[in-house]
Amino acid sequence: MTSLTSQILPALESFGLWSYWLIGAAALLEGWWVTGLVAPGTLIVDAGGALVRLGYLDFIDLAWFVALGAILGGEASWFSGRWLGDRMPLPSGRAFQRAQDLVRRHGGPALVIGRFLGPVASLAALAAALSGMERRRFVLWNIISAACYALAHLALGYVAGDLLARVGPYLPRLVLPLVAIGVLCLFTWIVVRQARHAIPWLRALGAAARVRLAGWPLLQRAAARFPGTAAFLARRFDPGHGGGLLATAALALVIYLTGVFIDGALDLTLVPETQALDQRVANLAHAYWSPGGLALAGWFTQSGHVPVATLVALGAVLGLLSFGYRAEATGLAVAVIGGALTVTGLKLAFGRARPEISYFLETSNSFPSGHAAISVALYGTLALTLWRMRALGPVVAIPFGITMAFGLGLTRIYLVEHFLSDVLNGWVVGAIWMVIGLALAEQLRWRQRLSAAGTEAGPARRVSPLWRGVGVAAMLACFGSALWIGVAHRQTPIERGEIAPPMFEDLRSAIATRTLPLEVVALGGAPLPPVSVVVTGMGLEEVQAHLLAGGWSAVPEAGLWSIWAALRRDVTHRPQAGATEPLAFRDASPAALTLRAPDGDSALRIWRSGVTKAGQPVLALALAPEANSARWQPEAARAQLLKALGGQQEELPHQVVLVTAGG
Repeated sequence: MTSLTSQILPALESFGLWSYWLIGAAALLEGWWVTGLVAPGTLIVDAGGALVRLGYLDFIDLAWFVALGAILGGEASWFSGRWLGDRMPLPSGRAFQRAQDLVRRHGGPALVIGRFLGPVASLAALAAALSGMERRRFVLWNIISAACYALAHLALGYVAGDLLARVGPYLPRLVLPLVAIGVLCLFTWIVVRQARHAIPWLRALGAAARVRLAGWPLLQRAAARFPGTAAFLARRFDPGHGGGLLATAALALVIYLTGVFIDGALDLTLVPETQALDQRVANLAHAYWSPGGLALAGWFTQSGHVPVATLVALGAVLGLLSFGYRAEATGLAVAVIGGALTVTGLKLAFGRARPEISYFLETSNSFPSGHAAISVALYGTLALTLWRMRALGPVVAIPFGITMAFGLGLTRIYLVEHFLSDVLNGWVVGAIWMVIGLALAEQLRWRQRLSAAGTEAGPARRVSPLWRGVGVAAMLACFGSALWIGVAHRQTPIERGEIAPPMFEDLRSAIATRTLPLEVVALGGAPLPPVSVVVTGMGLEEVQAHLLAGGWSAVPEAGLWSIWAALRRDVTHRPQAGATEPLAFRDASPAALTLRAPDGDSALRIWRSGVTKAGQPVLALALAPEANSARWQPEAARAQLLKALGGQQEELPHQVVLVTAGG
């Protein structure tokens, strides 16, 4: 994974050319009424527009794919509606009524209006087909509506990507991931809410479609010629069979998640930028350590610690068994054990070392993160299981699962116990086993219902009061022990001395050979103007004093008003005195100090880079334009900087000036 923006953006980006096809397919699913009620196609199209803004995709090419997908989705709605005809159960609810009213009042233009009305978008074409709209009229307006949909949503995504590109680098500390968690929780809740209303109708629709297909002469002839294949496919797509539609969907999801993990593992092995990004994020997290943040993260991360997670899993399994939910208990146990064994095997296979600046001492390998995997395999599976049992509603279950998963992953990054790619791929491993566990539980639940047919047995087996009491007591004991370990037996932080700075025996040779790194990049890896001035003989405070006396000013830290000022500057291309500056990294470390030039056109970042053989400090200075200022002149900016610094100045290779204090 090579991006921090969101889970959709890097996933689409990693597919390269296939991204166009995937986004077009999302538009198709959004436009077909069968899948449009639950498929987040518009969100994916908007994400495609953001990728256009970030430079990964071409707007015109993507617009063609999205428009074509939307056209095909409308055509699928038309033909499937006409094909099912009177056999089709009409959707219930206000969305279909609104679609019918639109078609009745506006005719063809209703297809354009409906594209931008959420659930109505996938139902307007169906309403047009059932209303008897003329075929040519439908085709014309379907094409017009698809073109409007593609241009409008890609433009909306482009604007959102532009806002993300402008705001993202300025957001302080963990604001961006916390906002992402909130948006993801809200989006998941909306999708689940829509799915809950749509599932009963989709089941009735599936039954009508099977009846219609059973009478289709072409399929009847094919089934008669290949009876074995026909029986196999019928079982695979039978929603009432334990190994049917649900198992098929689970298998497809596991295959997809496995592909995502393989892609992430290959990135780690073959793409150097992945490890470079990992190191930048680790150093950034370390730079933001604070006593309060470390205490909070250290407490929260205990929920994924092996003893705590083991007791929570054991308690949950015992609790489920004590109330007779054997299928659910088995699925949860398989998800947790399978995730743990997989992570252990992958850690041994990859053998990646832990970050050197971790807060706690960990002896296992780093890739993938076991805490991230267990956060999904245990807490995600448990949340969905309780929701499936109706012990929790979606408003509680979904935020709980997402908060535990993202919270545990973020604590591992903040404590620098894992790299970013470790956590991302740990989540994928946990998701694989969560899907397997839930699918297994559903299969066992179906078998229980089958064996209990004709009896009064429910989905849960009867358990005697004695065994139920024993099970509940054991569950509470496990949960209490987990809480006690998590609170009273926290891991001990590593006692670290001061890390010795790099020492340069020959500073001029180090600059010439780039033993002293000169490259400067943004957080995502985009190159910035490199180091052009190296200072020796002056500490950071002394250099800052010289520059402040020369009219330079300190750049404020990221905050509400400084970010707002930075956005105004980026939009208007005019200097803003209170604007902050985006993060920049040299040798994977963020700048120790950022200053602004007197004319407001230049930003200066300064890094502590080491010491000379004589023990004098070495500072690396890099100039960059403010808000891509068209007035910025690198040579004039450097001359202004050198004048403020004074000292003896010497031109070296790579256009670096060495400034020696006292010369």
